[in-house]
Amino acid sequence: MKTASIITTVRHNIGDDFVREGILSVLRDVAPIQQIELIHKHSPVTAVYGQENLRNLRISRVSDPVFRVMRSKNRITDADLLIQSGAPVYWCHPNLAHCANNEWFDPLIKKRFLPDRRGRKFLNIAGGSCQTYHSNGIEVETCLKCKAYIAEFFDACDLTLLRDDLAKKMLNIAGRDADVLPCTSIFARDYLNIAPKKGEYIVVNFMENGGHYTFSQNIDAYKWRKNFALIVQKLQRHGRVIAACHTSSEEKLAKEIVPDVETYIVPNEHVAFMNFYAAARFAIVNRVHAGFMMASFGKPAAVIGNDSRALMIKNLNLLPHYVEDVDGALIDIMIDDLLAREHTYRDEVEEVRSKARSAYVEKISTVI
Repeated sequence: MKTASIITTVRHNIGDDFVREGILSVLRDVAPIQQIELIHKHSPVTAVYGQENLRNLRISRVSDPVFRVMRSKNRITDADLLIQSGAPVYWCHPNLAHCANNEWFDPLIKKRFLPDRRGRKFLNIAGGSCQTYHSNGIEVETCLKCKAYIAEFFDACDLTLLRDDLAKKMLNIAGRDADVLPCTSIFARDYLNIAPKKGEYIVVNFMENGGHYTFSQNIDAYKWRKNFALIVQKLQRHGRVIAACHTSSEEKLAKEIVPDVETYIVPNEHVAFMNFYAAARFAIVNRVHAGFMMASFGKPAAVIGNDSRALMIKNLNLLPHYVEDVDGALIDIMIDDLLAREHTYRDEVEEVRSKARSAYVEKISTVI
């Protein structure tokens, strides 16, 4: 196989980088690929060679149809294998947001790939949900648009592998089914040959309201800020604490809440963060892929979130917590559990990683 094009994000979210590197690790066990091409999904015109830096969606919506008419050389047409990499792919929030309205499926799949398929394979790997924390996915039942889109997306793919149980429920409501496996981010360290290191510090991170969006949930932002400060205070009794900040705004917020907290930030440099997580002891985080990366190195993590993405950490035998449920007593329980598993979790997660890798390789091998 010569070229694989991956629909992902580029220089945007290091969690997406972790997922993509993990997919590449699995693919290396399945079939040799000579060239990897990346498409920044938030600006689909980046599929066109020479337009990699055109990252404005409004401009993309105007320019991409022109490039299609011109039949400009692009990463979709040239791909021997096309992959949708990780990320939430199913969401449905009445009066707010619908996965059917995403920016990439129509221009990349319906307009470019499907009319010129030529027997080429399209895989949706490690896609997930993004609903409210306690959602059961029933929102899809009353949204004919999202329900139809989820089925259409599934039918366009030769293989769909999901990363959380809620995504499976939403797909089932649309009349389709797929297997759930731990997110491929747990294999990123293998692709880049980064080994676990002796634990030196405890990791935390902070997101306002505990996640990217509130989805109209009644979340007390002040309460979560107070609890974050309490988490840092309690953890400092057990060693050095560092706030891992995936963005500069996260660093600013962490410093506002705990002015003396040590921070680590290297924007848009996922390999640096992987090395940072490899040398940690354990973590309490909002960003689920910080938790996944920690876990991949055998370092246990608790994820505190406000949407369904947090729940996928359960696939690694770790616990998620709804941000509004957090209080002093729960913080103590989290810390005690992490301390108890600090030196035993590595064997546990290696078993999870081994079984998951075998499952990914087997299922992908059946279609490519």
